[in-house]
Amino acid sequence: MSLENARLKCAAFRQDYNHVRPHSSIGFKTPMEFMKSIGNPSQPMVP
Repeated sequence: MSLENARLKCAAFRQDYNHVRPHSSIGFKTPMEFMKSIGNPSQPMVP
């Protein structure tokens, strides 16, 4: 596997993980859906 191929695979994984795959720990939303639902909190969130 070339470095460029590895970069493409990593980018595809990040896209799927953050924009497609729902996560049970955040209510079966994608991370991007979750971030949009909380907006821009003025204070950092603590898990």
